[in-house]
Amino acid sequence: MTEITISRAAFWGGLLIAAATVIMPATPGLSSAAWAVAGIGLMMGLWWVSEAIPLPATALVPLALFPLLGIASIERLASAYAHPLIFLFLGGFMIARAMERSRLHRRLALAILSRAGNKPAAVVAAMMTATAFLSLWISNTAAAMVMAPIAASVAATSRDGDGFAPALMLGVAYAATIGGMGSIIGTPPNALFAAYMSDVHGVEIGFAEWMAVGLPIVAILLPLTWVVLTRVTFRLGLEPFAMGLEPCGPVSSSERRVGLVAAATAIAWIVRPALDRLVPGFPITDAGIAMTAAIALFAIPAGGDDQRRLLDWETAAGLRWDVLILFGGGLALAAAISDTGLGAWIGAQAKALQDLPELALLMAFALIIVYLGELASNTAMAAIFLPVAGAMAIGIGADPLTFTLPVALAASIGFMLPVATPPNAIVFGNPAVTHGRMLRAGAPLDLIGAAVAVAVGSILGPAIFLP
Repeated sequence: MTEITISRAAFWGGLLIAAATVIMPATPGLSSAAWAVAGIGLMMGLWWVSEAIPLPATALVPLALFPLLGIASIERLASAYAHPLIFLFLGGFMIARAMERSRLHRRLALAILSRAGNKPAAVVAAMMTATAFLSLWISNTAAAMVMAPIAASVAATSRDGDGFAPALMLGVAYAATIGGMGSIIGTPPNALFAAYMSDVHGVEIGFAEWMAVGLPIVAILLPLTWVVLTRVTFRLGLEPFAMGLEPCGPVSSSERRVGLVAAATAIAWIVRPALDRLVPGFPITDAGIAMTAAIALFAIPAGGDDQRRLLDWETAAGLRWDVLILFGGGLALAAAISDTGLGAWIGAQAKALQDLPELALLMAFALIIVYLGELASNTAMAAIFLPVAGAMAIGIGADPLTFTLPVALAASIGFMLPVATPPNAIVFGNPAVTHGRMLRAGAPLDLIGAAVAVAVGSILGPAIFLP
């Protein structure tokens, strides 16, 4: 079958599935709204995977269908497309545009390349390591925001065919996700797990204790991801190649000022969690920091002989606005899954697996969470499945931590779709990252990630977290 035929089949097949759930009675245990969301979610998944229509157009489906079917009001849905994460993306994209305009991104790219050399696989390894390290201390979204424009600058100068650029950009996204798994503040499911174990089972897990489990996961999963990207999916050459980056010359005033704004933004993202703990309720957020930085870029003069500001609207207008719509659609679908009770129903159905051997049960749980998380919020997946896994563990006489830790780790994994994680959505704005390339690289990594989460979580977790 040709790609066009597959897309058409997916388009009509998705429509039929959605129509069937709207017309036919709901399955027992589900409301009619939840049943319709299930069908529309499957339709959106098919359309996203097959690109039956443009990806951002699919992301607008909830705005068109959910109010019509009484699933959610337009006001509730519209809030998903104006979620704080969207504004965090927007601010990060504007910082990236200012870096490009001042050519600061080329200088940073040269600094990394001077240490990594000019072998494609080594450059990918260097960028992934830097991104993962950064993601240990700030959110994986913020880490991807910082590193994506630098990676884009390196990718744009490559003359290594079309494999290096997508490998590099996807490497940054995946490394941000993996690095976030290493720290309790790196991604929300980690903090949810710690709160759940403390509140329900009386097990206290601190920053250092989590890193004793999280860092081995990063140390295992990051190299495996690098191998898949550079040796399996894109098969990068081993010979050095010219990057085409010429020396930048003296640092300009605009570079220096954009660098100061970007550095201040990154520092603010790093210290914000500590500030939240010291001053509970202090009204500062990652999105607010990003917006403050964007406004500063529009206001600060470039300096020197350049009479312009660090960022103007003509430059900002070239942003990938479709990426913001795409992620908003994913959030709208996730909200509907949660609000209608569909997510809780899915979690309850997982109890039917409790007769499987323990290892098989853990792997089944992990795979369910990973693949549902490709379409729904990883935070929502953790919130739904942590209590289910804990209850199931008690029911079969196992330690709850053995079941809940792999669940929390698996909730962070999502490598196949742009809507799966914020880092995926961020790099999807680069022309080298097509939907097909992300799917081809992410499919094996989802399986590998689930296996690592189960193996490390069930072995190291009890040894480190339990007395």
